This record gives sequence, structure tokens and C-alpha cells, in this order.
Amino acid sequence: MAIEGELVVRLDWDKGHVKRAEARSQRPRVGRTLLPGRSPDDAVTLVSTLFAICGRSQGVAAAAALDAARSREPSALLAAARERRLAAETLHEHFWRVLIDWPRLATREPATAAMGAVRKALAPWLDAHEDDTGVPLADVGRIAKHSVFGREAAAWLAIAAPDELEAWWRAGETPVARVVADLMAAGPELGRSDVPLLAPLDEAALAGIFEPALSAEDDFEAAPHIRGETRETGALARVRSHRLVAAAASQWGHGLGARAVARLVELAQLVQGVAQGAQGERRHGASCVADGTGISWVETARGLLIHRAQVEGGRIAGYRIVAPTEWNFHPKGAFVRGALGLSPSAPEALRQQASWIVSSLDPCVAWRVEVGNA
Repeated sequence: MAIEGELVVRLDWDKGHVKRAEARSQRPRVGRTLLPGRSPDDAVTLVSTLFAICGRSQGVAAAAALDAARSREPSALLAAARERRLAAETLHEHFWRVLIDWPRLATREPATAAMGAVRKALAPWLDAHEDDTGVPLADVGRIAKHSVFGREAAAWLAIAAPDELEAWWRAGETPVARVVADLMAAGPELGRSDVPLLAPLDEAALAGIFEPALSAEDDFEAAPHIRGETRETGALARVRSHRLVAAAASQWGHGLGARAVARLVELAQLVQGVAQGAQGERRHGASCVADGTGISWVETARGLLIHRAQVEGGRIAGYRIVAPTEWNFHPKGAFVRGALGLSPSAPEALRQQASWIVSSLDPCVAWRVEVGNA
């Protein structure tokens, strides 16, 4: 069973300019409605099956938060298995964007065969267990070379500047390179916003920032913020310091081009890691913030995910989930701020531009674009 939701973005325009932008998430609050009263083990199982998108990340977040609430420390082997699942799921989602979603937006044929090969190659890590050894996934590197980069991931990561990257996409040696050419033709500055990027947060910072906010604000998960200011989360926030990403953001701003480059950079980094059997940067953690209360964080493909669990008498007494979509599609967030700068020639052009921007911010629910008159 999966819980479906929908993101609706509404753009009102007049005389070639967007006058108003709105993003409305219609996803059910699963944590509040379905988990209280259940045992922690049942809740982890349920959460892992409820979410059709990033289900493994949701499951890890639930397990970690409930471990912390009960003051349980997972073994090093279990923590490593969770990290492998997260790395593999992030890779899977990045591959899906570049092989399936980007071609569809560009009205090209999606690379379904390559995506099927990716899923098969990632299977040992997607379903990693505590007693697994974390074997290298060499096939992932070969698929990425053939379908995405046209060279080894390490060689692609050596690209240092946007003009070198342009030479790569103009050469069009892979299906993804050709789609990136279409994406860049739409405009690398498209949807740029001045929303700050979410900085990396450790358990102490999460407990100090998010626990007070979740305790005080009943609607925090619908419009998350850090001390009143929204943030952009996702690959761009995580790999901002990579020289190619930093150069792209400096030249184009935090918009379509920089987000696409960040996704490709993180994909290449993860490909390198799994091909060598390495998990890369830590992608999750948790803290016990009060007796019976645990808070966890997971860096999903789409950005920061937070779970907060309260356990009393062996049962869940309260549960909150803050998802990446609510950061990026906040009423004052990256999508809204970026869309207000659009100046299309016609409604269909606006719809296409908005679709590229939504895709670059990668919501974790189905989405649609509405265009109206201001």
C-alpha cells in the first residue's frame, strides 16, 4: 500500500510576466494519522511500504528515530547496511531523473533499458541487510559510462568549468548529454532564486534547531524553516563546494543549470563510490532529544528528511515527518521565488518552463502545473 499525494503549482501571468506563483502540497500527514498507537517495529514496517517514492529513506528515518526514542544504538553493521540502502536509493533516483524524467520533459525517448540495468545492478545495496558485506557494484560504473557520462565517472568529475561542460553536452556522446543540451537550451538561469541553500546539519544541530520548532509549531512540517527563513535542499545544497557546481552556481545562480550540474556531480561521485564498495558521505543519523523522544535525519536524493518519534509504554504516542518537498515548495521557497522571474511568450511556454523548474527541485509526490491569468 502506498500513500499518494500531489503537488499542484499554480502560476498566474499577465502580459508575458508571472505575477503570482503558488505551490500546494496535498500529501496526507501519515505520521500523525497512521502511526500513533502502533508498536515501533510495526511502524517501521508500515512506513517502509507506505511511501512509493524514497521508501527506503523513509524506512531508515523511521527506524533511526524510533531507535533513538528507545535509547537503542544500532550496531555498526546495521548502520552501514542502512547507509548502503540510502546511497543506492539516491543513485537510483538520480539515474531515474536523467534517464527517464529529463528525456520525457525534452520530448525524447526515455532510456528504459538502461534504467532497468541500473535497478538490477543496484539490487544488492537497495536491499542491504546487517550481515551483507557491501560488495562493489562495478556494473553501475559501466552503465553510467555508456549512458550518462561517455567516460569514467572520475574523468567526468575532472571537468572544472561550465565551458568545458558545454563542450561535453554539445558533443552529445550519450543520451544524457543530448538531453542536457536540451535542458541548457531552455536556459540554465531558469528558475533561479535567492533562497539560501540548506547547510549540512549534524545530530546536535538538528536537535537544537528542529526539536524546538517541532515542539512549538503544530504546522511546522507543512512550511519548515530555520529561525523563520526557508532553505533549498537537495543535491545542489550537498555538493555546492564541488568546483564545477560552484562555478555553475556563480555563473547561472541557483536555478535549472546549477541544479542539473549538481545532480550529475553527485551521481558521478556515488557511482565512483559504489563501484569500489564505498558508501561515501554519511547520509543519516539520530538523537534522543528527551525521554522517549527521538529525532532522525536522512539526506535523500531530494534533500533533507526529518522524522520525530515519541514512544510511551511501548507504543507510538506522536510522530512527525518533515519531507524535502515542503522545503523546496514552501510558500516563500525556491520554486515560488524562482517562478516569479519567468517571462514566457505564451501559456504553453510558461507551462514548459515551470515543468523544468519543478523537475529540477524534484518533489517526492506526483505534480502538475496550472496556468491562469492574473
